[in-house]
Amino acid sequence: MWTAVYTRVSTEHQAQSGHGLDVQREACVQYAGALGVPLCDIRIYEEAGGSGEDMDRPELLRLLDDVRRGLVDRVVVKHPDRLSRNVADKAIVVRELSACGVKLHFVDVPNWDESDEAVLLFHVISSIAEYELRQIRRRTLAGKLRAVRDGKVMPSGVDPYGYRYEGGRYAVVPEEAEIVRLIYRWYAFEHMSLRAIADRLDAMGVPTKTRRSARWHPSTVARILDNPLYQGIWYYNRRRTRKRERRGSKGLLRGRGRQVVSVRDPSEWIGVPVPAVVDAELARLVALRKRSEAPRGSASRHTFLSGKLVCAHCQRAWRHEACRTASGMVRKFRRPPAERGAASCPYACGRVSACEVEEAVWRELVRRARAWGFGPHFAGDLNEGHPLDEDAARLRRELRAAVERRDRARELYLRGHLERSEALRAMSEEMRRLRAGRDEACRLCHARQRRWNAHEELWKALEVDAGVELRRMWLEALVSRVEIDASGDEVVLTLVARVRADPSFGVDDTLAT
Repeated sequence: MWTAVYTRVSTEHQAQSGHGLDVQREACVQYAGALGVPLCDIRIYEEAGGSGEDMDRPELLRLLDDVRRGLVDRVVVKHPDRLSRNVADKAIVVRELSACGVKLHFVDVPNWDESDEAVLLFHVISSIAEYELRQIRRRTLAGKLRAVRDGKVMPSGVDPYGYRYEGGRYAVVPEEAEIVRLIYRWYAFEHMSLRAIADRLDAMGVPTKTRRSARWHPSTVARILDNPLYQGIWYYNRRRTRKRERRGSKGLLRGRGRQVVSVRDPSEWIGVPVPAVVDAELARLVALRKRSEAPRGSASRHTFLSGKLVCAHCQRAWRHEACRTASGMVRKFRRPPAERGAASCPYACGRVSACEVEEAVWRELVRRARAWGFGPHFAGDLNEGHPLDEDAARLRRELRAAVERRDRARELYLRGHLERSEALRAMSEEMRRLRAGRDEACRLCHARQRRWNAHEELWKALEVDAGVELRRMWLEALVSRVEIDASGDEVVLTLVARVRADPSFGVDDTLAT
């Protein structure tokens, strides 16, 4: 087993301020020698140009792999921020080393784990390192924004086609600029498609910017036509970005490079004048053609059956595809081909109209929901407990009591226990209450009928006009999958229920339309 020495730098500034690879290496080797480690048992892991906020560092990952393989018994690092500037990442590495029985040494923080106070100091130093990283990032961004406002162009990974970065400015490359003008002319005057332009450039033998790709791609042509740089303006601060994240064997890792999160408001963009390659009139003609032509080809279209429609024979999920044509939007469902190595489905299921399948499924779903009595949860409450039902029950009780009081007054009069005038007065009062109760009963009956009619109208409206989100909610609640059989002359759809209906409804779990 050997002693690992890990060193890291990310910028030239660190190399000049005492944190260079050679300085770290010398200090760590001397520290290991003081521990009694011979020079032949020392292995060096040097990270040149690795950011302290990234876990995806080749040498660090190689070191951890050797630790897991049991090849390392101790690790020596000059300072905790050389291991990582992120507190959480540093804790993960320390825990990994401890779990493998590897002793971690810091030259600048000796005996960091031998007491509670030393561990506290270690965590304080780690937090300060992360704070320092954030301050460096903030100052760097502020310096870039100041330089851009002063008219300086920030370098990119690859210079735009037609330009070359020189001393904070973009200089025009004449040969590439002429190709850019040709692309604009072909698109504006000859009405060539993006693919046709790319094919012509390939036929002419025009190299790409990096020379890594042997062919031009239509998306590259589209970016050239959309970039305002060629009209004489370069924009900075257009997008919000973050570190790329990838899933590794040890969980989520922050990798190198950045990915776009969102586009900022145009008021936050900073424009810098650059030499124009195309004139304003040519750029206007290109923009005019883009607006005049309706987009064609593949187009994403949401469907509430996404992930629910499966083949009745092979159980493969059917795919939804949408395409804009001259006659309008065309949407289809199709069964995907078999995966590599899997047996193909012997049934030749053809494409089917997405609109017809969706409407058939939705009508059957609404019909079954009504049969199952799901109305109180989705479209209105017709069960007991509604205020109208409570008023009707109260009125029935009052009418029944009024009839009983009227009959009792008559019975008392007939038996001689009540005077005639008192009996007539009591019976008249109860009859008045009965008439008022019947009038209220008529009002309640009309109100119940109006509620029933509104309920029916709501169900009818749901059948013909419901948004994708509402349909998806119903489908998720009631149906586990929708099986489709398009192998014959007729398309057969089967809805497999997620919940079993009340037996009193006599509904099976498998529904067919």
